[in-house]
Amino acid sequence: MIKVEDYIDVKKTIEKLGCNSPTLVAILPRNFASAKSRDEFIHEDSTLTIRTLWRQSGITETPIEQEAESFSIMVEESFEWVGPLILFTATAITQNPQLVDVSIGVIANYLTDWFKGVRKSEKNAKLDVIVEKENGLYKRIHYEGSPEGLKEIPKIVRSIHDEP
Repeated sequence: MIKVEDYIDVKKTIEKLGCNSPTLVAILPRNFASAKSRDEFIHEDSTLTIRTLWRQSGITETPIEQEAESFSIMVEESFEWVGPLILFTATAITQNPQLVDVSIGVIANYLTDWFKGVRKSEKNAKLDVIVEKENGLYKRIHYEGSPEGLKEIPKIVRSIHDEP
């Protein structure tokens, strides 16, 4: 299942909460849209793994947290994989369109191993991607389904970015 909807003004929220401003790609806390302060931020437990995998693949993420600041982590005990909330800025999509493919590809490859030995019918991944459009508006892509379906996300990111 893929659902696309409008999202809050990420830049304005980052400024209001005193966070670092992302330049290309960033991982946002799961409750980014509803948090009233940075103290309330909660990351998915997959955040640290994705950051490590991206770093190993040469993907530079701009963390919104300040140097030496860390946010709480939500650990859920389930048989599904819940990914972090990923932001692709308009600059990233325009200047480095392969960044979206590589970033999502790294996650898809990781999930192939993560779900090894699990029946296909029981494999479920959830991932939310925020896309900044050229006009400064934001859209959220919510994906839920098999890990193989993640390959559709880069196409959707580009189509959203190219919308007038």
